[in-house]
Amino acid sequence: MYTFLIVLFVLLSIIMVVVILMQAGKGKGLAGAIGGGAGGGGGALFGGRGAADFLSKSTAWIAAAYMVLALFLGVIYKSNTEQARQSLIQERMEEQQQAPAPNLPVAPIENQQQQPGEQQ
Repeated sequence: MYTFLIVLFVLLSIIMVVVILMQAGKGKGLAGAIGGGAGGGGGALFGGRGAADFLSKSTAWIAAAYMVLALFLGVIYKSNTEQARQSLIQERMEEQQQAPAPNLPVAPIENQQQQPGEQQ
């Protein structure tokens, strides 16, 4: 699921770049490119100001979706890394508790002291 959200995030960013680049200042841009400016045939598609309104609204919606998805991905990533970090710490602690200390001398079994009243 995380991979799917990352792919969606990248696609949203590409779409947002394209939509922003299609906009231009003061009457140019998509409406001017199609011919919507001075009585061209593109006026039927978007109208004189329709392309700018459409692109502005779509930019706002795409940007909002981009921000929400970025926040959601950040929360998911943080929770995944915290769980992984905690499990690594727990594994290291368990390894240290189970393994004997390497530099400590080990008493030989033969040299143990006898208890009073015991025979050899």
